[in-house]
Amino acid sequence: MRPISYVVALAFCLTSLTLGVADASPQGIALASLARSAGLQYEWLAATRAVQLSGPGIVLVVRPGDNLYEVNDRVEVTATAPLYLSNDIYVSRALANHIATLARQAQQLVGEQIAQAERAADAVRSEAVVAQIQGTILLTVVPLKGAEALLVTGQAPPAVPVRITLLATLSSDIPNVLLSRHDLTAGPDGKFQAIVPIAPDYMKGTFLHVLATSVPGVVSASTQLVVDAPNAGVKVPAESFPGGIW
Repeated sequence: MRPISYVVALAFCLTSLTLGVADASPQGIALASLARSAGLQYEWLAATRAVQLSGPGIVLVVRPGDNLYEVNDRVEVTATAPLYLSNDIYVSRALANHIATLARQAQQLVGEQIAQAERAADAVRSEAVVAQIQGTILLTVVPLKGAEALLVTGQAPPAVPVRITLLATLSSDIPNVLLSRHDLTAGPDGKFQAIVPIAPDYMKGTFLHVLATSVPGVVSASTQLVVDAPNAGVKVPAESFPGGIW
């Protein structure tokens, strides 16, 4: 072999070896770094030469050179086997993204479960408080002068919800008609007040039924009155016919 050919051949072999080493160098994400970014706890399992990543609702076990890795009670497969390098395990970027997604989903699920449990506990506490409430509603209803409305006042146990239901009896041949519902809350002293329109029942001479209800344990109250003119009994000059010839 000529000297120049030997040099060219040697250069080619060295180039090929360098490229092979570069291709074989680890490309990926260290699990320690991944754990910090994903909010997971990093633990080296010396007995099994594996790394465990754990967090709310999730435990992962990754082993170097093994395409199989554990996620809680199941086994998943990665296309690129993890590598052990510099006292850590490196995984592909695809697997790192997948692990981060699993951690985020598990954290969201645990958060939703905690919120649901808190709502259930609040509901139980509310039911217990409601069960202890006892009392009677006292109701007063008068027509509001100058308006097609009622002035509703009353007394109930402190801070309880009060619902005012307005019904109308339009005819002996027609069932009572629901006009409206209005939700109130009694004050710290138990008093409540509201202006309730009588719409759409403007027909004079019909019955209005006003019903006040609250939580179980609180006795309801009701009253009845007749629809009249907004300014009944008021004489307006413009409505009087003057004397003389028209």
